Amino acid sequence: MPSKKSKTKTSSRSSLWKHAPSCSEVGLGVLAKDLGRELRAGDRVLLEGPMGAGKSTFARALLEACGCELPPAGSPTFAIAHEYPSPRGTLIHIDVYRLESPSELESAGVESALWERSETIVLTEWLSKFTEEYQSLLSRYKQGRVWRVQLAFDPADESRRSVDVEQVRL
Repeated sequence: MPSKKSKTKTSSRSSLWKHAPSCSEVGLGVLAKDLGRELRAGDRVLLEGPMGAGKSTFARALLEACGCELPPAGSPTFAIAHEYPSPRGTLIHIDVYRLESPSELESAGVESALWERSETIVLTEWLSKFTEEYQSLLSRYKQGRVWRVQLAFDPADESRRSVDVEQVRL
């Protein structure tokens, strides 16, 4: 079960919102639902971690917490992005794993979703592959809050995950 730690400062530009050192899949869902209740139009959520760490599982639980009806498929890797209506407005789930260059981000509409669609909540997986774009979003995005969710395998138990959720843009 995720820890309820809150608002522990990690730097002047970010704040650790939740920390779960050893989280089950059910715990991932609970943590995602907690974050889902906090999100509002304009927020961006950056999901980070190695392949298989639970980014798509976290995203699905977060989307469900926001009232989105989801198809049975998991990650949007093959479609790049899925847009969902919800009672809170539009949410976009983007997975850029297959993209290889910044020009592909632009042609796939990822940059437009991140920068121009201020009325949406956008969740991205693998954006950190694109260092310049990632850092730009962290440092210059002003239309809402940026949340970074870092998932990692628990070294003591590979079936569990360590999760840190931090609010980067305060």
